[in-house]
Amino acid sequence: MLTLVVSLLVFFGTAQWAAAQDTLSLDEAIKLALDHDMDLKKAEAEIERTKAIRDDAQENVQFTPVEGGYSGPYGPQIEASWNKLLSADLAWRASKKDYEAKVDALVLDVCKKYWDVQVAGSKLSLQEKLKGQALINLQNARAGAAAGTVAPSTQMIAESQYEQAIKNYEQARHALDDAYNALNQAIGLDAGARPELIDDVKFEPLQVDSLDGAVFRVLEKAPAVWKARQNIDLKRWAADMMYFTGSYTPYDARQKELEQAELDYAGVRELMAKATRTAYYQARQVEEGYVAALEALKMAEEKLRVERARCEAGMGIKADVVAAEVAVVQAQQALDNLVRQHAYLKLAFEKPWAISAGGM
Repeated sequence: MLTLVVSLLVFFGTAQWAAAQDTLSLDEAIKLALDHDMDLKKAEAEIERTKAIRDDAQENVQFTPVEGGYSGPYGPQIEASWNKLLSADLAWRASKKDYEAKVDALVLDVCKKYWDVQVAGSKLSLQEKLKGQALINLQNARAGAAAGTVAPSTQMIAESQYEQAIKNYEQARHALDDAYNALNQAIGLDAGARPELIDDVKFEPLQVDSLDGAVFRVLEKAPAVWKARQNIDLKRWAADMMYFTGSYTPYDARQKELEQAELDYAGVRELMAKATRTAYYQARQVEEGYVAALEALKMAEEKLRVERARCEAGMGIKADVVAAEVAVVQAQQALDNLVRQHAYLKLAFEKPWAISAGGM
């Protein structure tokens, strides 16, 4: 399960998780989270609990009915025992599906938190650049004011902009701390741990031959759809047995319960199919934006190259170089954000039931 999810991404680096905890790969973060998460441990215990109940119900069944093979009543005790076994068996199998779904949701959540730290780090780098740019502008304004070539009001504006840049930098630093804290809580690290996150994501467009086929495969694997389908089978058995619940249930009521189960199944399938298609179209939109963002980065890098050459030739000024450097950082940040968003949507497209862990 874990391998299937993680294999959708391409990672760089395979650093070992050492006692110093100075680096952390995404795969390591996921493994730590799986080992740390209390809900998963409870889900494992639930599998064992429902298995014990199912085995006990199996021992109490002395006669196995044949679905649709006998028109008359089997008797209240036989029917109730059979219902208890079928219900217990479904609960046991459903607990295993629930465990798998929790794993999928946790993996997606850890991926998001891991990437959130990286996003926060890039935002901090950008604010550091902007702070440096504001400082250069302030120094130029002060020099101009001293020489009488810049109005005092211009210097005041530069002073204010620098102060705001400092505040923005501090806010970005706190945001990085918050992102690290969320990740550390998820994977069981100390709140103050600041490992270097060494895995980046490689942009790879979705490869889907048939969207309808992809939706069908999701519906075949979705835990909620599976449980709804199994519930239909249970209600179908109940429809043929008037004492299935341990007491008499009218025929019409049993038929309506079967109809309700079928409607629930159709509704769950529709919701899951819609979620799958939504993730697909969102991923395609990001792919279109990626092309434009990549071009914007190339243009920003070329602008920086020109400004550096001008400055070295004595035709430009440092402030223009810094502004071009800021533009490159901004363009790179926008591109990286799209790459991470696309990776998230690819995971959501493959297993949309895992989105319950959060959005991006």
